[in-house]
Amino acid sequence: MLVLVALPTSFTAQKNEENKAKGDVVDRPAVIWRDPGDIASLNLFYGAGGKGHAPDPNATFTFVSEDMQATTPKFDVEDEQGIVWKVKLGEEAEAETAATRFLWAAGYFVDEDYYLAEIKVTGVPKLHRGENLVSPDGTVHRARLERKPTAVKKVGLWDWFDNPFLGTRELNGLRVMMSLLNNWDLAQTNNSIEDVGGDRIYLVTDVGATFGSTGNSMTRSKSVPKDYADSAFVEKMTPDFIDFVLHSRPPCCRRNRSATVSAPRAIRTKTSRSTRRQCGRESQNLALSDQVDES
Repeated sequence: MLVLVALPTSFTAQKNEENKAKGDVVDRPAVIWRDPGDIASLNLFYGAGGKGHAPDPNATFTFVSEDMQATTPKFDVEDEQGIVWKVKLGEEAEAETAATRFLWAAGYFVDEDYYLAEIKVTGVPKLHRGENLVSPDGTVHRARLERKPTAVKKVGLWDWFDNPFLGTRELNGLRVMMSLLNNWDLAQTNNSIEDVGGDRIYLVTDVGATFGSTGNSMTRSKSVPKDYADSAFVEKMTPDFIDFVLHSRPPCCRRNRSATVSAPRAIRTKTSRSTRRQCGRESQNLALSDQVDES
């Protein structure tokens, strides 16, 4: 009888602790940008993690597990120091590494990503995806390695149209960066909220669909420098605004997606009639025009 009474009490206490923990995270400051300081002094080769966190290109990694949920070939490995890395293969590896450098230099939070042309991994089984990028001797080609931090906890996702930063220069700047990088995969699942040092950090954690052309599933590309170079960036300029070209946009919001932000120095989003009609399905006519105050 004592056990039967204790169990509900223990369960209730556990739920109370979980709810308290969730409440503590929600109450913490939300941060999406920090001052990067002197950008010219930043080491863009190593990025956010710096040289000190970079993987040893001559090390031998041990295969841990394959990520079957990802849309691109991914698996975890462990290095000789016991650090776990998420390896991404394929066409996104180079583009994502480069994209994180630009975002980090602009003051936005990013994963600690590194690119290595080859790494040695032991114990690699037959992969479901990316098998063509792994040699029989365990050499993995064209690998992006994301260092998996131990002091960071993912606490949720955030939406481009529903977050604490709507109308701020910080969020508008991030939107401009997405346009600059030609990032066409703006799904909510690529936006994470992380608990770091007492703050709720908002960041875009997957920027692999960059440095190509935007558009629908038939025309868009990623990690294709020629497509990126040939794509238009600025549609037009006026004394007050710059109109950016981006032929992809986040999935349509549940709220008013065509609202105009009237705050000074803010990006104003204008959605065409064709975009409103096509919302919810891909179309070549899907376009987003972002206007930014030059001052």
